[in-house]
Amino acid sequence: MYRTEGPLVFYKGLNPTLIAIFPYAGFQFSFYNSLKHVYEWVTPAEGKKNGNLKNLLCGSGAGVISKTLTYPLDLFKKRLQVGGFEQARASFGQVRSYQGLLDCARQVLREEGVPGFFKGLSPSLLKAALSTGLMFFWYEFFCNLFHRAKKADS
Repeated sequence: MYRTEGPLVFYKGLNPTLIAIFPYAGFQFSFYNSLKHVYEWVTPAEGKKNGNLKNLLCGSGAGVISKTLTYPLDLFKKRLQVGGFEQARASFGQVRSYQGLLDCARQVLREEGVPGFFKGLSPSLLKAALSTGLMFFWYEFFCNLFHRAKKADS
């Protein structure tokens, strides 16, 4: 790859990745906080005993919402990254080539319409729900653990 396309070949898809990562992380925390408030409002008092379930569910929901909002940039990243392997991909169907992020977005919109921005979203949502749910579950678990340990030392 380096010999045929130069060192920049290793950075294909970096722009959409950098553009997407900050909103994705921000959305995760924002929606997690909002979903926790909704959970508290909706759940009856006797159902609030298990905070771990709340953290897991709200984290999963935050992951799904965040991934859905930022998925088009993830799609562009993946399509830009597989560029250059046209011959190897020819047997799998239509082969496309893109000149960059904006060209990729234009071609997807022109050839596939708005639904094209969300091709492959389902498996991504499953991953986002599991990984984000577990991330917030363990984050809150260890925060509570350390808080109790600090309180016990006092």
